[in-house]
Amino acid sequence: MVTIATLVKHYLEKNPFIKDMLMQGILNITALAEKVRPHIESELGKPIKISSISMSIRRAQEDFGKKEMFVWKFPPNLEISTKSKIYEISIEHTKKLPELLEKIKKAIKTDEGHFLNHIEGLYEIVFFTNQSNREKLKAILKNEKVTWEINNLSLISIEFSKTTKDTPGIYYQITRALASKSISIQSYHTIGSELNILIKNKDFTNAHELISSLFENKI
Repeated sequence: MVTIATLVKHYLEKNPFIKDMLMQGILNITALAEKVRPHIESELGKPIKISSISMSIRRAQEDFGKKEMFVWKFPPNLEISTKSKIYEISIEHTKKLPELLEKIKKAIKTDEGHFLNHIEGLYEIVFFTNQSNREKLKAILKNEKVTWEINNLSLISIEFSKTTKDTPGIYYQITRALASKSISIQSYHTIGSELNILIKNKDFTNAHELISSLFENKI
């Protein structure tokens, strides 16, 4: 038989962000019950009292335990590398990539201090370079189908230990912290144990301070 308690617990299991805050004891139970009520009423086909849902949430909280889902602490002295004024452009995947890369590397010389990177996906290829190289890159890609481009991004790069990939919730802790401050991620890539996050320049200071505090286990 489907009960309020069963539906509440299922809802929380499907929403780990809410579940995590509930386990930390930082959610208002009544406010959460108000949010959940339409879903519960829809499933049961009848009006449900907020007090009944609140009680089920408290019982679920007791079952989960009042602790964070992800308690792994970041190692000390993690270094954060940053770079500003980055241009990003994406194109539809093409078999001409080797030819394009040859032209791009001739035009944008990394040995002279220029930043250049690309990531090949199944459907798209994304390029990153200094904002000053925007027109050079666009000229080379002028015959390709551009799917996205954005100017003046900032890069935050973190080098983790090799064991990071086996630790559940490590990247989530970072994205959760950024989301809590309404900082949107424009691009997010892991290469080996390196994590690269690209955000808008206007969010850089807040994002850098937030991630630094997170790594120092202050938040």
